[in-house]
Amino acid sequence: SKLRLSLCFIRRLPSITHPLSTTSVHRRSCAAMAESSARYLTVATTRKASLKGVVFDMDGTLTVPVIDFPAMYRTVLGEDTYASLLSASPSGSIDILHHIETWAPAEQQRVYEIIADFERQGLDRLQIMPGALKLCGFLDSKKISFYRRGLITRNVDAAVDLFHHRFGIMFAPALSREFCPYKPDPAPLLHICSTWGVSPNEVMMIGDNLRDF
Repeated sequence: SKLRLSLCFIRRLPSITHPLSTTSVHRRSCAAMAESSARYLTVATTRKASLKGVVFDMDGTLTVPVIDFPAMYRTVLGEDTYASLLSASPSGSIDILHHIETWAPAEQQRVYEIIADFERQGLDRLQIMPGALKLCGFLDSKKISFYRRGLITRNVDAAVDLFHHRFGIMFAPALSREFCPYKPDPAPLLHICSTWGVSPNEVMMIGDNLRDF
């Protein structure tokens, strides 16, 4: 696999770790984050851009893909529903977390536990992508991202923490799906830009799939 560079305008994702009893609070928090991000985008400057920060995707970009997503989707949706949704998708992919947002709370809880189990299994096999450390070192040597190197992932906090600990390279802010709205909503990227105090057109997003940005 090769890292592919892409300027991003991101999208979204829910947390499987939030208790269902806090759903209304979680939604109000998401709305506040989205409003704040939109306000920052409105006031961002339009001066000629220079690269002042780099934001990375994690799965398939910084790390080797280890989760069997088709198997996860079949387990959650069932074979027939999975095949139907896949054939109806123009992009040939399914946003499983977005799809189950409208399900009844008890059913959501059941499938969130299935997803969490697949992700826990993935943590045991976590590997850094060949070339990722070299790329970060190169950016640091050019003083592009040493103080502004962020991460946005639809994975959970535990995976991000393990990545930092195992490979000894830090990203901050590092936003998992506990931050909402999650990608491909633009809110996470705009939040990072706001935290850094830079304009979105001064930041590059590095990822492996344009459908997620």
